[in-house]
Amino acid sequence: MVNTEKENSESREVIKFNQHITPLPVEYTQSNSDNVYVRYGLDNLYPNFLLKLFNESPLHKGITISKIDYVIGDGLTVKGSDKPIDFKPNPSDSFAEFISKVVNDYLIFNYYAIEVIYNKLNKPIQYNHIPAHKIRCNKDRSKFWYSNDWFFEPNILLSYDIWSANGNPDGKSKVFFYTSYSPSANNIYPIPDYSGAIKSIETDIAIRDFQINSIENSFSVSSIITFMNGSPNDEVKRAITQKIQNSYTGQNGGKIIVGFENPTSLPPDVKNIAPSDWDKAYIEIKKDVLQDILTAHSAISPMLFGIKTEGQLGGATELETAYEIFKNLFVKNRRNELESGLNRLFAEIGLGELEFKDKGSLFSATLSDAMKMKTYTINEIRNEAGLPNILNGDRLIDEVKPVPDQEPTAKGYVPDVNVVGSPVPPNQVAPPAPPTAGATPSKGSNFSHLTDDDFEKVKHLGLAKEAFRTFKKLDYSVQSFSDVKAIELAFDDEKDISDYIIKNGIKNMTLVQIKAAIRKDLGIQITTDELRKVIQGLEDSGVINKSDLDKSITIKPTEKSMQPALENIRRVEVRYSYEGPVDDRNRPFCAKLMANDRYYTREDIQQMSALFGYSIFDYRGGFYHNPVSNVTTPYCRHRWQAVSVVKINPED
Repeated sequence: MVNTEKENSESREVIKFNQHITPLPVEYTQSNSDNVYVRYGLDNLYPNFLLKLFNESPLHKGITISKIDYVIGDGLTVKGSDKPIDFKPNPSDSFAEFISKVVNDYLIFNYYAIEVIYNKLNKPIQYNHIPAHKIRCNKDRSKFWYSNDWFFEPNILLSYDIWSANGNPDGKSKVFFYTSYSPSANNIYPIPDYSGAIKSIETDIAIRDFQINSIENSFSVSSIITFMNGSPNDEVKRAITQKIQNSYTGQNGGKIIVGFENPTSLPPDVKNIAPSDWDKAYIEIKKDVLQDILTAHSAISPMLFGIKTEGQLGGATELETAYEIFKNLFVKNRRNELESGLNRLFAEIGLGELEFKDKGSLFSATLSDAMKMKTYTINEIRNEAGLPNILNGDRLIDEVKPVPDQEPTAKGYVPDVNVVGSPVPPNQVAPPAPPTAGATPSKGSNFSHLTDDDFEKVKHLGLAKEAFRTFKKLDYSVQSFSDVKAIELAFDDEKDISDYIIKNGIKNMTLVQIKAAIRKDLGIQITTDELRKVIQGLEDSGVINKSDLDKSITIKPTEKSMQPALENIRRVEVRYSYEGPVDDRNRPFCAKLMANDRYYTREDIQQMSALFGYSIFDYRGGFYHNPVSNVTTPYCRHRWQAVSVVKINPED
């Protein structure tokens, strides 16, 4: 209520405001009888007040909904099984919907209630969720009363006895009521976990009311309003004052003083008696309100609840850590309490021991688009987007490969590579001779192979083999870029170790000491035999000189490997040699590419692929498919051979 009083017996009205009173969760007992419910709150509407807080404070509601999601996780399952529970508790709810309602009530009110209906054999046949704000109980929680609306229909009630695990002799419906222990002065109705922040939640609501009023009315400060039209009678004063009060006062506006002065033919005068930057003051208040609410909700990190705070980066690792802490401090405890009650309730129908299934990591493993380009096949990317597979899509996205009309089906033809890039087993018979370069394809066929002119376009790529010393040659040939990436990863440690040995030199060290130095400086584990092979390979390639491997070792880079010396250059690298049979069946492109006698980088071969419009790694000299006969004929018998090499002159 707002009271008005005269000041100095002049025509000036001072509007005063009563202090805001927050409803309290008091328990009001109307009688000592067990047949009377205990009122929850002075007006018996405290649960409605909690619902008002939940629905009108977006901050409080958002945090609560997030907590509900975290507690439910991937749902309730039978312990030891990932299968969802195939049980319908009532005609309108699935089991997941039923559990969601229970968890909602439990986290908002700190209790939940379920109506259990029995058949004529006194066996439970239906479980109905009872909204927590519609239930009241007696002093010892042995009887319950339900009202659809405790404000408008407080006398239209349904009564229930408490559910018991020992049977139901009278066959009537019972109420299963569950709450955990919560220290408070209350003996019957528990207070919610966030009770310490209820005033802050109210403040959050009040600030938003103030802000919307400020926007709509453009007036919200404490002010003196003086009307220079003389002093009207009391009835007119009250009417004017009431209109201003209704529009601009309280939490939706501000405190005002209304005055009436002698006539001067001047318009009303408005003076502020408080700072006009209430919005800034409320911003500071909101910071305290936010912290209070987060603390009351056991919120470890605001980012877990979609709240971005000033100066917080919110990296995935930080969030995962906060999520694990929050799970251990809050989620697991609430799940244990809920599981305890629900297992008691459903034990008699044989559902088994129930437990909430955790979602595990907060974030699923994700890859950047750049990393997907390197590691995902085209079909994997399409599947992730919900699209069907395409022919020839089981390849990395950066590979260039032609799309055949159909997959090879003719018997007796062994392709160098199939449509998904699988290598031909080494014991397969060589394919029949391909058509000559001048052959004219039959009508309707697709024909493609590389010629002399094509070689002229790429003869400058790569470097002469004589510019390198071969360090290691693979025991198998390379079929596709999938193989290339795996090979280069496998070579990585050896390259690092080789560079380390070349650049640092070794003086009077045993193999064990060299291994320890490599582990310390490079973080690479290597066996003695593997290290021995690396050193021997470097010496065989003329890159280093060494002493006896069986004793203390001294290693010195050779002059050729060090002149001229360049800093920060990787001396050991993977390159590729075009190899295979040399005979009269070679097409000109393949013959000249082998005669060119060069080592190529992966980028060189990709450049060829981009130039010719299909993957040189996969199809080498050419590819042919005749849709009439449905025969896919391999043109090429050659392979790309991966080698680990050391450039003799690093400046080349």
